[in-house]
Amino acid sequence: MIIHLDDYRKKKLIKEPVVYVPVFERVFIENNKLIGQFESGKKVIIKDFRRE
Repeated sequence: MIIHLDDYRKKKLIKEPVVYVPVFERVFIENNKLIGQFESGKKVIIKDFRRE
């Protein structure tokens, strides 16, 4: 399981009482991007591996 912790760290600094950690149904690579897909079908780019 891969968890992108930047959002967690930002919310921790704000001191929100609840922190949401995404849980993906699928994780795959498409067009040099690491993508997580939720059960609802929504896709989120976890990391972009493009060389610039």
